[in-house]
Amino acid sequence: MTSCDSVRYGSIPCEGDDCETVSAIESSDSEGKPSKENPPKDNKSSSSSVSSSSHREHHHRTSSSSKETGKDTSEVQKPFNDTTITGTFTCHDGVLVPAESAVETEDEVTDFRRAGVAISGFVEKGPFRYGTSVKIVELDSMKRLADSERSHETCIVTSNGSFNFANVNLVSPYVRVEANGFYMDEFTGAYSQSLLKLRAVVDLSKRDSFNVNMLTHMAAPRVMKLVEDSGNNQPIGSQSGRALTDVLSSFGISLGSSGGGGYGGFGGWNRGGQTSTTSSKSAENISLFGSDDYSAALLAVSVMMQSYGSSSEMLRFADFIADDIRGDGNWGDNSSKAKLADKVMMLDAEGGLEKIRQNMESWNLGKVPDFEKYVRGFWTKTHNFETCGTMNAGQVKHVGNSQSQYFVSYYEQPDGPKIRFICDRTTKNWRVATDLEKDTYGLGAGDYDGQIKSGKINQDKSYIYDQGKRTWRVPEPGEILEFEDVADVLKTVAVGEKVIFILRHAERSDDTGKTGHLTSNGKKQSQSVGEKFKGEEISFANSTYTRSYETCENVATGAGYTQLVSDTIADLDGAWFVKNESKLEDYKNSDGGGWVVTSAYAYKGSYSDAFYPLKSRGEEFITEVVKPRFESVGKVAVWISHDMLVVPLAAYCTEGKVNLRYFDTKQWINYLAGVAIIMGVDGTLRYVPVKGLSSGTMTM
Repeated sequence: MTSCDSVRYGSIPCEGDDCETVSAIESSDSEGKPSKENPPKDNKSSSSSVSSSSHREHHHRTSSSSKETGKDTSEVQKPFNDTTITGTFTCHDGVLVPAESAVETEDEVTDFRRAGVAISGFVEKGPFRYGTSVKIVELDSMKRLADSERSHETCIVTSNGSFNFANVNLVSPYVRVEANGFYMDEFTGAYSQSLLKLRAVVDLSKRDSFNVNMLTHMAAPRVMKLVEDSGNNQPIGSQSGRALTDVLSSFGISLGSSGGGGYGGFGGWNRGGQTSTTSSKSAENISLFGSDDYSAALLAVSVMMQSYGSSSEMLRFADFIADDIRGDGNWGDNSSKAKLADKVMMLDAEGGLEKIRQNMESWNLGKVPDFEKYVRGFWTKTHNFETCGTMNAGQVKHVGNSQSQYFVSYYEQPDGPKIRFICDRTTKNWRVATDLEKDTYGLGAGDYDGQIKSGKINQDKSYIYDQGKRTWRVPEPGEILEFEDVADVLKTVAVGEKVIFILRHAERSDDTGKTGHLTSNGKKQSQSVGEKFKGEEISFANSTYTRSYETCENVATGAGYTQLVSDTIADLDGAWFVKNESKLEDYKNSDGGGWVVTSAYAYKGSYSDAFYPLKSRGEEFITEVVKPRFESVGKVAVWISHDMLVVPLAAYCTEGKVNLRYFDTKQWINYLAGVAIIMGVDGTLRYVPVKGLSSGTMTM
């Protein structure tokens, strides 16, 4: 092999007169060609020029596939321009090597079962490229179909995966086939980065063509086992259909002799299951671009295997499944099924199936079959989803297979994977549900226009009910206000402006009376908030409750103060919005407590005989309590109050845009959260909901 051979087939620049000795290879896929240095010359296989168009017609491929695709993108190469490399070659590890001369050898055997047979076919994963070696090993039926010493090899010299043996003398018609080379990866649209070896076992008694693909690879061990179980009294051809049925059934694909294209139950879901029908085809009859459901099934299985990982990982997994099917016709390992279902489920969820279709359509080898239905059928059945149809359109489900990494035990489980799936009304396929779909599923009609509900899965998200459209929707920007950290809000206070933070006290003990204290954690909470005010001159104020004063005390400590000076403001005690304490107590006792009653008042105007009107009473608080005290504030004031004041005050200041609807969403004001009231240099006020801790709300 010359130095220029290495250019053409792999590695180093072409230099000198040797370049003229190399057979020209006109191919549009040179950029995707894997490189190999100095392929060996002693490979026994050889091939002369072969035309691929007749094979493509035989396998139902359109005449347009012999032309260039005309598409040129950065992601998809153009390997299919009916490339046929002329000359005599050997092949090794997926690379063609020009041979100096062809060596013809005479066959010493004269008792042929079939003589002078021309054998052709395709090797497909995607299509295998030129340089792929195809080896036929005759099986010795006298030795229970063991390998004989007779073998035949050829090289693929086209870019569409077609191979040809021009003149083969067969002593045994039962053969084992191996094809080793690079293939078009349907996931990337480009050639694989590593070699793949696929196999088949074929009965050539009555046929001159066959294909090698992922189904022949996985069915081969089962075919041999069925022949063995018959005492080697059954020919390979008689068992091929049953072996294919067993493989397809293990993926939930039921075709059978009836010719139906349905997605059936898993014949191999439980050990010992028996298939009820036998395929009218064998795996070696199927090609990727055929017009029937068998082609769709082949592509589906190929895609599922490729989703498992690299070429080597894919092949190991395919061999694992094939070995499991070999024994009794079933893939009975539910753990590995769940793992594969997870992979293809996410492939589907992320748009991978559509990308695969686009890649394969760009090859222009024929119509891409409807493989998606079998891929989706596998993962939905494995993960216990019923068939998506008109009756369950719009249903949203979680993954109920406990062996899946996406398993949750119930729909609203808060600490598990958040992915959910919806039966699409239009496509009648399961797809990933949007946040809106999964968070509002089962909420039903809202009680009033503008009602806010927390998401069922994403509990940190909120949704608004549109009464006119009778549906839940995602809020518009600013329609629902989130609590902002006090430190961030402090940074927005401009020179000359002043701010009063009115916050709920820190975590308290079980004593809710006036003399109840903070917990040790409450003191730590207060000090952590105080650290956010370091360097500021702060005015403090507290209610008449001990826990309110202790919160001020610890905030001051965190801010670096050694001594607390705090005003006591009785209006911060919490009863500002209460008109009739007796009626309030009655409602609290009858309707679920103070949080339910107070939040329903603040957002719905309920219990009007127990509370003052929110708007007028809120304005009075700002006018009578807050504004007069701004005169004594340098820049920052921290007032500590109670939830019974802070909740309606926050609802008033934000016009109901902050979600503290405990009666509806179980969200209540968190410790050290509340409202920042900022006075501008012109005396105008603006309001911001604030939090001192990580969240402004607590969900009970």
